[in-house]
Amino acid sequence: MIFPFFYILPAGGIMKATGILRRIDELGRVVIPKEIRKSMKMREGEELEIYTTEEEVVLKKYSELSSMELFSIDLVGAMHKASGRSVAVVDGDKVIASAGKGVPPVGEGITEELRLLISARRQVTLSEEKCLTMGEQKGRGQIIRPILAAGDLFGALILTSQEPLTKADEQLAAMGANFFERQIDR
Repeated sequence: MIFPFFYILPAGGIMKATGILRRIDELGRVVIPKEIRKSMKMREGEELEIYTTEEEVVLKKYSELSSMELFSIDLVGAMHKASGRSVAVVDGDKVIASAGKGVPPVGEGITEELRLLISARRQVTLSEEKCLTMGEQKGRGQIIRPILAAGDLFGALILTSQEPLTKADEQLAAMGANFFERQIDR
């Protein structure tokens, strides 16, 4: 059964949300309908945060990297300042932190092409012809380094250069991703 909910917002507006009735099975499981999973871009194995209010159980998409947003902003800012390279950290859905020229703003969604490169779970180095457009411009070289901890994929660190990439750029990207991995493992 599908039925609409109407919420009165503090600013006086009205928000409509659609609800679906589901039964809890004997193990306490509830199936989230495919339509909701698709519209919310929820993938199999993705983490959900569960919390309660007075009469509600709320499921919220969870990103370990999003919970480290302030730390992420500081780290990519320091990496950009030290190297002059544009740096971004993304989870599976959006940009968590970014610093440098032409990088997308925090909160902007990532492309399906980038999502596929990250899901390969290995570092990818792209030349100028193959660089992904991030924000306003393309770079001359790009390193996409996945952030993996305990066998799980959490996102990626992306380093973009307007000059040819060097070994130091690869080491910087690896250092940044390794730092996130160590923080997640704690």
